[in-house]
Amino acid sequence: MKEHKSDNRIRKPNSVQTEPFHVEHINAKGKVVHSRQSKKEKKPWTFKRVFLRIILPILLVLTIIIGGIIIWLLQWENHVLDQIEYIPTDTNPTFINESSSLVEISQYTSETIIPPVEDEDVHNFLLIGIDSRSRKYTDDGTGSLADVIMVMSVDNQEGTIKLVTIQRDCYVYIPGHSKPQKINAAMSYGGPELLSIVIENHLRIDLEGYAYVNFYNMEKVIDAVDGIDLEVTKSEVFHEPGGLNANLAEQNRILGVPEDTYKVTSSGMIHLNGRQAVAYSRIREVGNGVYGRSERQVKVLNALLKKFSDMSTTSKMSVMDDIASMIATNISKKDIKHYAFDFLPKVRNMEIQQMGIPVDGYFRSGMYSDVRANEWSIRPDWNGMIPLVQEFLYGETSAFDPVEEIPKAPRNGNGES
Repeated sequence: MKEHKSDNRIRKPNSVQTEPFHVEHINAKGKVVHSRQSKKEKKPWTFKRVFLRIILPILLVLTIIIGGIIIWLLQWENHVLDQIEYIPTDTNPTFINESSSLVEISQYTSETIIPPVEDEDVHNFLLIGIDSRSRKYTDDGTGSLADVIMVMSVDNQEGTIKLVTIQRDCYVYIPGHSKPQKINAAMSYGGPELLSIVIENHLRIDLEGYAYVNFYNMEKVIDAVDGIDLEVTKSEVFHEPGGLNANLAEQNRILGVPEDTYKVTSSGMIHLNGRQAVAYSRIREVGNGVYGRSERQVKVLNALLKKFSDMSTTSKMSVMDDIASMIATNISKKDIKHYAFDFLPKVRNMEIQQMGIPVDGYFRSGMYSDVRANEWSIRPDWNGMIPLVQEFLYGETSAFDPVEEIPKAPRNGNGES
């Protein structure tokens, strides 16, 4: 009888064997025991195995990359928002009354009996263009005349932007002053706070805040998007005085550079840099006077918005960084973030809808001596225009407290005095 060694030696199968093979070993009683064993096979690629070994590592890497991008974007957003000059809300603003005394605005204001139209999706803001040539410019705008006055209305539901442009020569009643005068004077007496109240009083709307920029900064805003393309007529370019080149020469003199710097030599569809575009927006001697100027200002804004919307994401980021440092506002950082990064990219109608004040048929203009001798002014019928403004902004009209009538103004849009 063959003797088996006690080391439990195993007979291994041939290395090329693929079929099940026999293995024999010695049990506890010393007998040889045969067992059937298969060669080890590879495990099948189940979904769980694929997920753990391939998909999960890729997801982890992507999560790290996307998380880094999000963190960077949030930091960039905060960086841009930090460039804006935020004006603290003045709970007790003051202004200069007709006695040249510094008084509180609250002493001269009161709530209307009938509240303005309310719509939770519609938000109105005052946009002010400062003509810093007229008075000494101060950080809060006080002492400067408002050369451009606009109400910007954004509709979160409809995804639209609307502008109501108000001519600076429109007569209004300014708190603390017994006689009506041009609306841009309110900026000089009491800054954006007083101008906001005057507009609310004459249009019967609520304003949620204001933002302003002087014309020098507007030039930089347009240059930040590498200029805009506009259709410009020959008379708009070359008219003397007050044409584009004439306004450009005046601006160049103020800046201390040669008058013919950036001079425009052609008409038609042309590319304008910031200074040229600002000179274009100031034209009032060609066409429909101050009303034509408002139309040109809206054309510039529309071209600016279109240029911005057509830019790449990287370019937009760079532009927003530049533009933010040129804005002064009392609108909260949270709201600015919403409109700049959430609302604006989703605007459905990138062309700004515009309404001009005064509306044709609801004003008289000319030289009158009843208030100030030899002063050209616009005498609006504010009560006649309020329903038109309501319809434009909200799509409906409602009752309102009448506004004190301006002398020499027409009534109800029919030209009767």
